[in-house]
Amino acid sequence: YEKLGETHTLLGNLDKALGFFGERSRLSKELYDAYPNNVVYKNGLAISYAKLGQTNSSLGYLSKALEFYDEANRLEKELYNSYPTNVEFKNSLAFSYFELGVTQKSLGNLVKALEFFEECHNLIKELYGSSPNNVDFKNNLASSYEKLGQTHSSLGNLAKSLEFFEESNRLSKELYDAHPKNVVFKGNLALSYQWLGWIYGEVGNKTKTKEYYLLSKDLLTELVSESPNNIKLKKNLDWVLSKLSGL
Repeated sequence: YEKLGETHTLLGNLDKALGFFGERSRLSKELYDAYPNNVVYKNGLAISYAKLGQTNSSLGYLSKALEFYDEANRLEKELYNSYPTNVEFKNSLAFSYFELGVTQKSLGNLVKALEFFEECHNLIKELYGSSPNNVDFKNNLASSYEKLGQTHSSLGNLAKSLEFFEESNRLSKELYDAHPKNVVFKGNLALSYQWLGWIYGEVGNKTKTKEYYLLSKDLLTELVSESPNNIKLKKNLDWVLSKLSGL
């Protein structure tokens, strides 16, 4: 059921995917209810709730998504509290906070979103601190700084937002410098320059704004030439070019 759901998700058949993830969750709950001390079944149920949350979110059912994310978070928290040295459970708990933050932000609950992003950030920072050579943890940490920057900017805390965007950019640059052929890291660095350009524009520093938009433009131009059918990259490049034309 999970594989069918994932495949339908990739095909864009989200309603169909939701049905399969629902069946997966129903079976997972039956297993967990029958064997509540089985850690594998408990983790499986948490994952099934996360899948339902993601699919409902993609379909625009944010309140429903929030319910499933809350359930996933509750189970992940219990698993982590029982096994605090388990890296997988810690990472999954961080991700559950991330999903809650994204959903609350989409619903306009910025203060609540910030709380969840801070919980996520603290866990990821610990994970990266324990495994500084893990590029996934480093990339996730950069992303968590970015989310904190975005949320603080939405709350009007521009100085605080700038601090987080600079940290995100620093980590993104280190990742790209170490792995220059990695397209994801290259795209993330371009996006981090975009955010820095935007925030400096908000605080009135036109020199810095132009500097970072130009850095983003150069990377995005390369990425678009390498992947000309990537609509998201084209939109980002068009956005940066429009900002530059207005300076």
